[in-house]
Amino acid sequence: MTTRRIRGYAVAWLLGTCAQAPAAPFAWITNQSSSDVSVIDTASGRVVATLAVGREPAGVAASRDGARVYVTNPGDKTVSVIDAVARRVTGRIEVGGGPLGIAVAPDDRRLYVADWYASQVLVIDTDTLAVRTRVQVGAAPAGIAIAPDGSRAYVACRDDDSVAVIALDTLRISGTVAVGDAPFGLTVSADGSRVYVANVRSGNVSVIDTATLAVVGTVAVGEYPYGVAVDAGRRRAFVTNQHDDSVSVFDTNRLEPVADIAVGEFPEGIALHPDGRHVYVANWFSNEVVVIDADTLAVTRRIGTGDGSRAFGEFIAPR
Repeated sequence: MTTRRIRGYAVAWLLGTCAQAPAAPFAWITNQSSSDVSVIDTASGRVVATLAVGREPAGVAASRDGARVYVTNPGDKTVSVIDAVARRVTGRIEVGGGPLGIAVAPDDRRLYVADWYASQVLVIDTDTLAVRTRVQVGAAPAGIAIAPDGSRAYVACRDDDSVAVIALDTLRISGTVAVGDAPFGLTVSADGSRVYVANVRSGNVSVIDTATLAVVGTVAVGEYPYGVAVDAGRRRAFVTNQHDDSVSVFDTNRLEPVADIAVGEFPEGIALHPDGRHVYVANWFSNEVVVIDADTLAVTRRIGTGDGSRAFGEFIAPR
């Protein structure tokens, strides 16, 4: 085989490999004060678009297939629907009340929205964008997390100091778990065995065993913990502390503190990047997203966003 032909095959292979390589996902950051969403290309670390949505957006959920992003707008009682590929708003769902926390089912067919004022979870069909039903939960529901197998929704009910468990096949409450004072953000472990709940007023995280629906541990963190992200590979949890301008890190096996990381003013939303190496944190008061290296626990990047960045929910598509 000639040298020219070998080079030709090598170039063709390289081009084919590059064409098939998946693009890095985007981070969708809700900016409550500027009523828009900053779209961050996580590969370059730059804001590549700013999309006007409803009034005072807070909650956000990216679909599992990366095709859509949903945003709750408490200011005008709506949910905005974003085409993630075209990067434009394509729909608006009138929901009433006070929409806040939001989550998408693993199969992307249902959307779950916490209504803070009505103490309900709205179940929305993602094909028709119609509200299918409403499930009554505890007072002031905030964060929502869905079990990886799609069997349950876990809802932090702030004013009841509890987590409501919804069986998603029947859309009925199947359990209630007492946690700390004023639970707000929560997340489910990748294997579905635990739920981690940030209790704003008691300054700790409750760890729930999903098999028994019992609290198996409580971990002290910073002041006013808001959101939680779990790194299964390193067996660590990352918690934003609003009033400490920090992220607490603890070991999920031993339930012991590992570190506290200074991040910026009033951190809220937090998410583990699909690369498993980086943690993204939205700072509400300093209008930025910071990126933490999950190995070194150092802040490696700061990205300016809109005014009042909250990003409450799963703001990075899983793929």
